[in-house]
Amino acid sequence: MVIRFYMLAVSLGLIYSCKTTQEEGVQNDPDIFAGAFIVNTLYDQLIEGTDLNLKINDRTSKISGFSGCNTYTVGFTKENNSVTFSPVMGTKIYCGEDVMKKEHQFLTIFASPKEFRFVKDTLILSENGKDILKAIRFIF
Repeated sequence: MVIRFYMLAVSLGLIYSCKTTQEEGVQNDPDIFAGAFIVNTLYDQLIEGTDLNLKINDRTSKISGFSGCNTYTVGFTKENNSVTFSPVMGTKIYCGEDVMKKEHQFLTIFASPKEFRFVKDTLILSENGKDILKAIRFIF
């Protein structure tokens, strides 16, 4: 658990250190599909801890993070409030049946296009009008 938290902290620190200053006249749009998020709800089930996370880079069209046991990367294309994903790439470590079940459930979210929206600092992915993932923005 300590190692996972350390990995998350280091990853998020790297993202923060690579952040560029905002150009004059450019507004910070809260609806841009970007940021670091910790998943707190998956298919109506509350998720405790920080073991499921998303780091969304809108400039490179990549999402990466920790999926409970393994790290993953997935590309995406976005049009309006819809996002389509490329196949997921990730490490292949086995961590026990319960962890692997949650990880599989999380990674299958990327198998089909989703709608996205933000409610304050929460990213919500939905499919056919049903919310399937909620993730809170990680604020540094």
